[in-house]
Amino acid sequence: MEQTEDQSAALEFLARRDSYDPMPGDDPEHIATHGSHVFLAGNRAYKLKRAVCFPYMDYGSLERRRRFTEAELELNRRTAPDLYIGIRRLTRTPEGTLTFDGDGETVEVVLEMRRFSKDALLARMAENGTLTPALIERTADRIRAFHDSADSLSADQAPGAGSAGMHAVLEENFEEFGAQPKHFAPESVATYARDVWTTFKRLTPLLDRRVAEGWAKHCHGDLHLRNICLIDGEPTLFDGLEFNSLFACIDVLYDLAYFLSDLIVRERTDLANRAFNRYFVDGAYEGLACLPLFLSTRSAIRAKIMVSAAEAQEEESERATLLAQSRRSLAAAMEQITDIRPRLIGLGGFSGSGKSTLAGALAARLQPAPGAVHLRSDVIRKRLYGSAPTAPLPAEAYRSDVSARVYALMLERAETVLKAGYPVIMDAVNDRPEDREAMQTLARLLDIRFDGFWLDVPPNAMASRIAHRHGDASDATESVMRKQVAQGHGPLRSWTAIDASGPPESTLRTVLAGLTADD
Repeated sequence: MEQTEDQSAALEFLARRDSYDPMPGDDPEHIATHGSHVFLAGNRAYKLKRAVCFPYMDYGSLERRRRFTEAELELNRRTAPDLYIGIRRLTRTPEGTLTFDGDGETVEVVLEMRRFSKDALLARMAENGTLTPALIERTADRIRAFHDSADSLSADQAPGAGSAGMHAVLEENFEEFGAQPKHFAPESVATYARDVWTTFKRLTPLLDRRVAEGWAKHCHGDLHLRNICLIDGEPTLFDGLEFNSLFACIDVLYDLAYFLSDLIVRERTDLANRAFNRYFVDGAYEGLACLPLFLSTRSAIRAKIMVSAAEAQEEESERATLLAQSRRSLAAAMEQITDIRPRLIGLGGFSGSGKSTLAGALAARLQPAPGAVHLRSDVIRKRLYGSAPTAPLPAEAYRSDVSARVYALMLERAETVLKAGYPVIMDAVNDRPEDREAMQTLARLLDIRFDGFWLDVPPNAMASRIAHRHGDASDATESVMRKQVAQGHGPLRSWTAIDASGPPESTLRTVLAGLTADD
């Protein structure tokens, strides 16, 4: 990092209580990152870009800092209009002191934002254990809505997308790794580089095809948990990248990958899998083959950024924490680029047998990251009717012809996902032998392993579970369940019947043991 200009006067001004009107009750809190200084004063936050020059980020002159501050305001108002207030100038008075928005020479520009509690950051929630599956799913909905609303870009407009964009990012990563052998062991980097470039070569046609198909957009670019907060109770994306279109004008799945990677590095693969499946609630799995490369690249970028952030810290404990995060991130990057053969898992059982609870827990345990695609018939049926996953459907939505359509769509999506290299869990009642056989036929055609599990639970236990459901996608009642029981499931053949009447953890252990048999 090269410091290009002296900003000490601006930093001293922003650190004083009496610089602000109204004056805050406490001294401003100063937060330093590798690219900015943030001062928290009263109910406002003021962000000053550091006068630094990196290969990927140049804030080296006042004019560049002004231009990029204006761009940051414009871009982030797309996702957080209530958070971004405006731009303030630091100007010099005739006496030589600094003030906000005076008539004198502009010395620096700062971005004024609405201040929020640190506890509103998803990163803080992840650290203190309050980040819930429901909030993660709402955040995934918000990310998907943001991506869907953005305009598609051509190859010329999206330098970070396609094979050319990814090649540039990868080359920069390895250049910076090579320049810091103290933090990135050359032997590990060499092994990682071999796997990355092999994967990149295989994916080059798909990366370019996704640009032609409209998946390159002006995205957030830095979508990790420290850049998502709750504003008025809603997940809000902020602090998107403005300084380098190589990082922001990218494939939407590359944007999503940083969010997922951050959860994985924090050892919340359960939440990463939830977000992954919620983002793809309506399918569109054709680009999934790119995700391992995208995830790994994001983890690698996080590794080098943690090193840069560590070097900006004054406290040794903070520096050590960030360097440990960098090491974990690089290890995750190396793991995420590995090639793993997909598998198909079928779960069957009458309503209330615990299929979806099992599928959700199981999906996060499978590789590659962020786990299996969980295809749930209840959710697919709701989306066919344009409804939210938990919205009740009319009785006509459960006609046999609709159910046949749901099962056919599940198979179609499963095939797409499996061809992309990800495991699939097909979660439905599956009480008809022909539906179970269709899954096995798909697995045989794709030459992959299939495991089918039928969950056996006494009817009264299923009735109790149904009675205690809240906010679930299933509309099945006890009456529906008892009709299913009376009809039966026919011969299970190669499917394995398991006792699922105990705690969910016990059922999960039984299934995991079955999945590892003969591996």
